[in-house]
Amino acid sequence: MTNETKPRSHFFKSLFYIRREFSQYAGGSVDLLLNDETGIAQLCFNHPEKKNAISGKMMVELESVIEKLEKWKKGKGVLIYGADNNFCSGGDLDFARKTSSSEGGFKMATFMQHVLGKLQDLPVITVAFIEGSGALGGGAEIAMACDFRLMSNNPLTGIGFVHLKMGIIPAWGGNYMLQTIIGYQAALDLITTAKILRAEEAKKIGLINDSIDSFNQAVDWLKERIKYDISALRAAKLVANKIRKRDMDILDEEKNIFAPLWGGVANKTALSTKIKHRL
Repeated sequence: MTNETKPRSHFFKSLFYIRREFSQYAGGSVDLLLNDETGIAQLCFNHPEKKNAISGKMMVELESVIEKLEKWKKGKGVLIYGADNNFCSGGDLDFARKTSSSEGGFKMATFMQHVLGKLQDLPVITVAFIEGSGALGGGAEIAMACDFRLMSNNPLTGIGFVHLKMGIIPAWGGNYMLQTIIGYQAALDLITTAKILRAEEAKKIGLINDSIDSFNQAVDWLKERIKYDISALRAAKLVANKIRKRDMDILDEEKNIFAPLWGGVANKTALSTKIKHRL
């Protein structure tokens, strides 16, 4: 084994153990529906009793679902949404409490950076449809990993990087992705204020691509962007991904800085309250 392959081998071995551990933290599911005729897949976060918060089990399932999409030869687009008209409220707080240590935080950041990296690398067009209570914390990071973001016009729907309320920072790749999408100052402002934005303001700063009224409109929006030849479409996505990946080394720094905060005093205090969802 060469020196170059040793770190890579160690990384995948680490993922194996993280995957096995996280699978034990039950709750919810990640569901996938493939339509070979339209080339559109529907990926659903299904944990409605917790506004589709992501449990450890769901993190592992999300990776598995993405791997199925990687192999889907007829795929052109994926619409990502949440059950019961809510997108995703971020990490499951029960899971957070059970993994509340620096080591647990590093494992989660490592695994979710890997998973969302695979989501970004998919050869198909990915669209997040944010509705209901919206996309908070890790839910906002998942939305950033998609090629496009659509948001409901419902005044109750919001998107927010509320991590600092929880005594942590984005660590699923969110810092890098957010800054790439809206720029340094706007990204830092959103993170440090933990503001929850409605559709109009989110669209104004380029955080979302459009505001719509229904799931069917989201499907139509996606169809408009996958109407051309599948080979050309996938080639366009491949080139876009190669350009995007030039500065990905920052993700190692992100998880190293995040790990000591996970399970720290501020984080544990926040976990004992419901501060995450307060405006």
